[in-house]
Amino acid sequence: MLKNLIFLLFLYSNLVAQVDSVDIIVQNQMTKQNITGISLAIVKDGKTLVNKGYGMANMELRVPVNSNTVFRLASISKQFFATAIMKLVQDGKISLDDDIQKFFRNAPDIWKPIRIKHLLSHTSGLVREAPGYENFKIQSDMSIIKSAYDLPLDYPTGQKYQYCNLGYFMLAEIITQVSGLSWQNYIQKELFIPAGMTNTTMTDFYQVIPNRASGYVFNNGTYFNAEAMLAVRPSGGFLSTSTDMIRWDKVLREKKIILSKENWETLWQPFVRTNSDPDSASYYGFGWAIDDYRGHKSIGHGGSNMGFRTQYSRFIDDGLSIVVLTNTNGANPDKIAKELASYIFRQKPNGK
Repeated sequence: MLKNLIFLLFLYSNLVAQVDSVDIIVQNQMTKQNITGISLAIVKDGKTLVNKGYGMANMELRVPVNSNTVFRLASISKQFFATAIMKLVQDGKISLDDDIQKFFRNAPDIWKPIRIKHLLSHTSGLVREAPGYENFKIQSDMSIIKSAYDLPLDYPTGQKYQYCNLGYFMLAEIITQVSGLSWQNYIQKELFIPAGMTNTTMTDFYQVIPNRASGYVFNNGTYFNAEAMLAVRPSGGFLSTSTDMIRWDKVLREKKIILSKENWETLWQPFVRTNSDPDSASYYGFGWAIDDYRGHKSIGHGGSNMGFRTQYSRFIDDGLSIVVLTNTNGANPDKIAKELASYIFRQKPNGK
């Protein structure tokens, strides 16, 4: 009994020391990067090591960040659209090889080679942003998509990777057409509700959303309120919390609901190298970036919206997931996630 008690005390003291070290890393980076607030989640082998907030969700009202503070996810949202598309594939309603002119019947002939898989992987050749998109205007997805009809492709479809938010507007429209629901409602019904993500929702600047963080810009030594982007971007359209992202991570780790194991893993397969270096380990799959960090395979995604920077990294062979949500323009949450990962990789089992 005494030996067991001593062992438990040892484990507890080791966990406390780890959390203290995490706090130091995060607080140092917040100071270096002038970050207003962070919500951080760290999950190792299915156990939540950290789920807490640092700094301020609202500077003017002095509201601190906590694990239920709501942040804009920005392009982390792309994985939800990719999952929704794969759910429609799994249900036999579409194919990854479907010609997009099946859904956009008046699209130009130069779009004929584009398939759904090209939209998911940023290999369509389409421009990054549709010319009709405006950050501070509410517009329909189709009006934005149609504004690109007269533009040439930047490169032949499938030839290379070039990040393309327009493609995710098109995926959103496909979800709406095929499911018979708005893409917002389909993703809520088929992803968030099964995952238990009760505080994840579409970005809406008119709706009152409890615990929502304010976004900030740091410039020349001064913080300013970030402008509110009224537009709803399917390419980065969701709000969430670190607590809900832990719930999402559980779904991805277990691969038992929403999608079959095979279909989950299809999303994470390297589809295209993201640069011209033939020795590069950096790829993009379907809504996910695939990379190698110091010998550790990672899949994840970052995000950038006005006043918010985010990172979700999964080191899948190590059973480690890190979520970093920040509310400051110019923050580098990927750097924080990698420094935390490096620290955790250095720790030996049971602290030995």
